[in-house]
Amino acid sequence: MAKLQITQSVGVGGVNKPNDIKAVQAALNKLLGLIPPIKKLAEDGKLGSKPENSKTVAAIKAFQKKVVGMVHPDGKIDANGRSHRKFNEKLSAVTIVAVTPLSGTLKTKLKAKLEQYEGRVPHMYLDTVGKVTVGVGHMMPDVKAAQKVPFTVSATGLPATAKQIEDDFNTIKNKWSSVDANNIPVARYYKQFTLLELSDSEIDKSINKHIASFEKELNSFYGSNSFSAYSDNVKLALFDMIFNLGLTKLKSKFPKFNAHIKAGDFKKAAIESNRPQLSPDRNTYVRNLLSNIK
Repeated sequence: MAKLQITQSVGVGGVNKPNDIKAVQAALNKLLGLIPPIKKLAEDGKLGSKPENSKTVAAIKAFQKKVVGMVHPDGKIDANGRSHRKFNEKLSAVTIVAVTPLSGTLKTKLKAKLEQYEGRVPHMYLDTVGKVTVGVGHMMPDVKAAQKVPFTVSATGLPATAKQIEDDFNTIKNKWSSVDANNIPVARYYKQFTLLELSDSEIDKSINKHIASFEKELNSFYGSNSFSAYSDNVKLALFDMIFNLGLTKLKSKFPKFNAHIKAGDFKKAAIESNRPQLSPDRNTYVRNLLSNIK
């Protein structure tokens, strides 16, 4: 939907033709990210016997207050009126953003937060569950995956051979058997066992590739119109979740979280965002992003 088309007024005191109501409901559902904690509306073309008590009118008022800037929302959308024009402005923006990469400012903030919690490590190391990792949380499940990474030899700066990468990978992976689960080493501990490194420019390429890939998956899973309409805080929270979990686990292990996100109930999503394997600080960061949305 790139435009809200109504023939007459919808809402409190409106003409309320069913097709017009349905169009407004569909438009509101496209813009839920702008009007939390409003949940997805039934697109049934109905307001009930008392429109002022309907969920649709409540959503209209939320839109008028949060987006149009009305101090006293009237719960009514007049054809080509102030609220109607603002709807079309925001719907047009959603259509454009859906095919536009993440903004530079938001991407910079996202990268900084990912580096804060994932670290930025130029050599192979083991993460908290024993996976061989490099850069900003780039996990390599096996030797073949590691050999696709453009490592160089630390001592010479020359490109690493497939055999050298295999040797470094196996050396680090085999350290897991001696790790104390109650005292997991920090990433820099593993530097003494490695001969290879990844340049800063390659680390940047890797994180940019991850962000682009995860953005595509988030758009697909939550719907491109909905995801693009989410506030920056919601996007940051979702990126942190998918970067840490991957799409498969995000979908299968956090069904309540996803249901609340899709319904626009971000405060409830915050409660369901906890990941036991992560630090309290990182969990608090995501929880606050979602729970503090007005």
